[in-house]
Amino acid sequence: MKTFIIDNNIDGLLTALFVSFTEKIVPDFVVDRKCYQGRLDCLSIDISTDFSHAERVKTALYKYGGDDVISHLKVCLLSCDKNATTVAFNYAYLMLKRRENVCNMLSEKAVSDFSFLIQKVLHERHIVLGFLRFEQSAKGIMYAKYVPDNDITELIAPHFLRRLGQIPFIIHDGKRNKIAISNGKSLDFRHTDLPSNFVPSENEKEFHDLYRKYFQSVNIKERKNTAQQDRYFPRRYRKYCFETWE
Repeated sequence: MKTFIIDNNIDGLLTALFVSFTEKIVPDFVVDRKCYQGRLDCLSIDISTDFSHAERVKTALYKYGGDDVISHLKVCLLSCDKNATTVAFNYAYLMLKRRENVCNMLSEKAVSDFSFLIQKVLHERHIVLGFLRFEQSAKGIMYAKYVPDNDITELIAPHFLRRLGQIPFIIHDGKRNKIAISNGKSLDFRHTDLPSNFVPSENEKEFHDLYRKYFQSVNIKERKNTAQQDRYFPRRYRKYCFETWE
């Protein structure tokens, strides 16, 4: 078996595709170098990102797959699935091999696996956009902490930049120690190992109480449907949602 070891980003993936076609090597696995663990039964091939090679592959993918293919590959790479890089590679490889758009060929395993991961990432994005809770700090900065399954911070941050206007905010992915910082005009994404020392404003307790009262008032005790609540608002997302606190 052969394994490509790459940087887990779009340019690293495109470079691996370039090497695969030029060297006529089809890998069994494509893995992120940050979490790669060697195996005795695998031939490991380390591929350094080459932006010129990546650009050539990107041009070909745009030609065969249209304007959305690169953005879809980026979304797939955000998946928490351990095989996400391999799935993205296999999908792009099939498109380049056939020299046509394969997005609707769901009978192909490479396409169905890719579509499944894309939908999982975008579904979680949809849920988080509706239920992410911001708190105002003592200095007037809005802060939201959450723990998503997938690495979706870069997908949701532009929405809140438009929604909150000129208000500065921080979105904190507690699972990956990744933050999105907005100054009200632009976004910056960083990783940090520092613990959050958020100090809420004096009005936050009142807002929390209002959230809980609203949540209780729209529910009918005699017709409580916890199964439906769990479908629309999975319990694993409720840790930082004030209205669900007892």
